[in-house]
Amino acid sequence: MTSPGRALVAGVDPQVVAAAVLACPAVVRLSGGPFGAAGTYLPGGRVTGVVVREVAGGGAPDVAVHLVVRAGVPVAEAAEQVRTALVVVVPGSRVDVHLEDVED
Repeated sequence: MTSPGRALVAGVDPQVVAAAVLACPAVVRLSGGPFGAAGTYLPGGRVTGVVVREVAGGGAPDVAVHLVVRAGVPVAEAAEQVRTALVVVVPGSRVDVHLEDVED
């Protein structure tokens, strides 16, 4: 899914991915990971917590999201919310969900 004037990585708009993930009730925020390396650099900025990688052979790209979830939400439920939200945004892509932390 793309928005006018936005930068794409392997045909994916990382900002749209981030917005879809942040709309999930279990998600508090996206995370840069333990060393802050998880993110996608775009012209004029960075989308922290979203990594899009091209797949050899031209298939749908792999997407990894690094996030902080709400305390009390089972990890499997949080991951399912994120994957369900991203089915429409990155159809056919493998989505890896990395839980970096839990917050109240």
